[in-house]
Amino acid sequence: MKDAIYIPAYSDGLMNMLENDDNDIREKYQTDFDKKKSLRIYKKECESYFKNYFMLISAGTSHKRKDFRKTIQAENAMVFVDSGGYQLAHSTVNHLKYTDDIALKWSEQNGDIFPILDRPTFTLGMTREDKNGKKRSVSPYKNYEECLRLSVNSAKHYAENRTRSDAKILNVIQGQTIAQIKKWYDNISKYQFEGWAYGGTKGNLGRIVPALLFLHGNKEFEREKCNLFHIFGVTSNESMIYFQYLQMLLNKSGIDVQITYDSTYWNRTCVFGGYFTEARYIIGTGMASMNWSNQISYRELSKDFRMPCSCPICTDLVDVYSFFNHYKDDKDGNEVVRFKDYNMNIAFHNLYLQLEYLENVTRILKSNMKEVYKEFFPKKIYDNLLFLDKVFENVSKDWEMELNDRFLESDASLEGFFGG
Repeated sequence: MKDAIYIPAYSDGLMNMLENDDNDIREKYQTDFDKKKSLRIYKKECESYFKNYFMLISAGTSHKRKDFRKTIQAENAMVFVDSGGYQLAHSTVNHLKYTDDIALKWSEQNGDIFPILDRPTFTLGMTREDKNGKKRSVSPYKNYEECLRLSVNSAKHYAENRTRSDAKILNVIQGQTIAQIKKWYDNISKYQFEGWAYGGTKGNLGRIVPALLFLHGNKEFEREKCNLFHIFGVTSNESMIYFQYLQMLLNKSGIDVQITYDSTYWNRTCVFGGYFTEARYIIGTGMASMNWSNQISYRELSKDFRMPCSCPICTDLVDVYSFFNHYKDDKDGNEVVRFKDYNMNIAFHNLYLQLEYLENVTRILKSNMKEVYKEFFPKKIYDNLLFLDKVFENVSKDWEMELNDRFLESDASLEGFFGG
């Protein structure tokens, strides 16, 4: 039976590090470690701190790197390539120069699974100040209709120009309501691929379950080889519990679809000194964390101090004093801790604890006993699991309003970004 698959999304900083050979990584980033095992946890043929063979990388930020998958030694990993739609939506890549053809070719060269180059709508209407203090639109696109037209053109390009039959390409849906999703779907679904992807939700089931049931109602997962549903950019540990339970309900209902989802939180939080400390179950959910500040001096830290964790990364960090006592001047000339070594190593500490948490959540859910769920999860999550049971007892019913009422928080910032 299938389990929901969590795909860790690797940041640009980690990608820059992993472009180095292993000896350079040891010399540049692991001077304070003992065994200095490989950080290529996705590579089978090396002695790494632990193993996880899934990874997400972005064509939007990496498309100028040639032979990238080979360079980072990920030939035998399962590589999900994000097409770069997120970067287009935020204007961090040039929408006139970064084309469907560039995205498709790079994705085929470096990935196993990848979506079309959709043009997300969630930044329409957003503004930000440029360096001169003038407000500029975040999105390079004028409106919903332009995003839809360009996304349909992308689906057409991918369908007509793909060269790898072994790769899995995902179509993409957009929308915050079923009416919006239907409008998008009616235009783009004529191009058929191996699955669907959905983003802009931050993992909120009030959006995701109606979208999933909409695709099921349109018999998308009954088509030959169309059996993937990917959820982009999950920020909630709570959602990860639901995704595993959704997968179990899909299995039980005989709906042949594999749920996958990605998150950058495990490495993104390190930029701010984030350090996962323990998994939480009945009191809160997900990973508790604390922050190591780069605004203080660690010169008074005991040289005998060890990290308060028994994970393989922290256990191998034998010189914590030196690890924290690297300094640089910030833009104002103030001395701050240089967190580069911290970011690259503690990210994998965070990921190790995150994966351990997800494994334990899966074990709890597979007990198949509501009494066990009640002991491990907060009442809100327990009640929501019972509600999902009810939904899957009658998947043909229109559950959109009830799912919205139960799962959605105030989301006014997204109103008006979608057509329909």
